[in-house]
Amino acid sequence: MPLPPGSAVSAASAMGTAMDDREAGTLMATLGMQIVMLGAQRTVMRMPVEGARQVSGVLHGGASASLIETAASFAARRAAPEGMLPMGAELQVSHLRPVRQGWVTAVAQPIHVGRKTCVHEVVLSDDEGRTTARGTLRSMFV
Repeated sequence: MPLPPGSAVSAASAMGTAMDDREAGTLMATLGMQIVMLGAQRTVMRMPVEGARQVSGVLHGGASASLIETAASFAARRAAPEGMLPMGAELQVSHLRPVRQGWVTAVAQPIHVGRKTCVHEVVLSDDEGRTTARGTLRSMFV
């Protein structure tokens, strides 16, 4: 079930006007990803299935993986030590259930946050709350 208008925000409005120009032309913008909540302990993002399907009519696994990596990356940025940025080093994704319509929501939470690396787990679910994919992203702080 989509959120009411105004419930979710684009990356540009969530991160301030400095993000506006950087978001244009990104995969995040192309796939229509939206930030619902940003935090070091929990980041929530969503993406429409429309425009991200395989020829068979289900959500493309690459689109799911992109949402998982993006949600984990935003969470890692919030958890990064002062003056450091996370850079993705390893992405693992398991696709569990096909999605044909609506939206998918990603919830990213930390498994480990250290001085040099972090690992975030992301659970993707459909509009009915069923888990459709799970993934982890290991990031290095640089």
